[in-house]
Amino acid sequence: MKLNKILALTFFLIIISINVFPQLIEEIYAVVNDEIITYSELFNAEQQLINELRTKYKGKEFEEALKNDKQKLLDRIIEYKLILSKAKEKKYDVENDIKVIIKEIKKQNNFATDKELEEALKSQGLTMEKFKEQQKISRIQQRFIYEEAYSNVKIDNSDIMEYYKKNIDKYTTPLQLSLNCLFLNRENYSTDKDILEKKDKINSELNETNFKEVAKKYSELSNSEDNIFLGNFKKRELDNKIEEKALKLKKGEHSSWIETDSGWYIIQLISKTESKLIEYKKVREEIKNRLTGIQQEKELKKFLERLKKESYIKIYKEF
Repeated sequence: MKLNKILALTFFLIIISINVFPQLIEEIYAVVNDEIITYSELFNAEQQLINELRTKYKGKEFEEALKNDKQKLLDRIIEYKLILSKAKEKKYDVENDIKVIIKEIKKQNNFATDKELEEALKSQGLTMEKFKEQQKISRIQQRFIYEEAYSNVKIDNSDIMEYYKKNIDKYTTPLQLSLNCLFLNRENYSTDKDILEKKDKINSELNETNFKEVAKKYSELSNSEDNIFLGNFKKRELDNKIEEKALKLKKGEHSSWIETDSGWYIIQLISKTESKLIEYKKVREEIKNRLTGIQQEKELKKFLERLKKESYIKIYKEF
């Protein structure tokens, strides 16, 4: 079971923050029950947030995303501490769970021995003991969340079917067209006479059986590998004029000339895959997981709101 999204960002940061920057003055920003939030925890959380956002955004988008997420950082860590504080009261025994987790981590990363795992952790500035402590706290939190917030989450068959029916478009594969073409680029013709002469020449050579041959000879499609393959297209991805003609063609047939802003086309239908509804049984589990996740987020939000009302939270300084 994975830690909920609301906790995922802060979990790793808070645990490793202890003694990572001993030179920093440990100013207390907030107290949550018997847990404190220090400057170094917030500092490390912010650095991790910056690193994550840099992989997604650049320039002004990055600055805006950082500004928005940083405002939520202290609140997210408070929520983390609330879960941690209450979870500790349960005194869960998770030692066997940790053994299983460590074994799975070794398997997924192809570590044959504990020594290999220790070396990998060392490169990240972690000892095996600290890593196990992280996993222990994570597992304790998971159990607490599932018992206290998720235990009543139940998705019925009727809920799944209702979602399927309401979102039928999501579970319908769109019609797809695969096309060849003979294309004349508008930029290559300065007068109407030039293009008419070229089209007449092509028309005189073209018949129902030699489209590819003529197209390869004359097409001006800018594709170094295949100057006649236009591509595969879902409905509404093509120019309206081209799509209208393509839908009327049978496999192997080609159209008359089609004028567009970029130039003139004759298209040939390679294949047409009709729109098809994906069977309910094939997407049932996907829908169930989606609905479960949505409901779990709602339940966790309500649970955290309740915890905040029942807990001692004192913010000494905004981050």
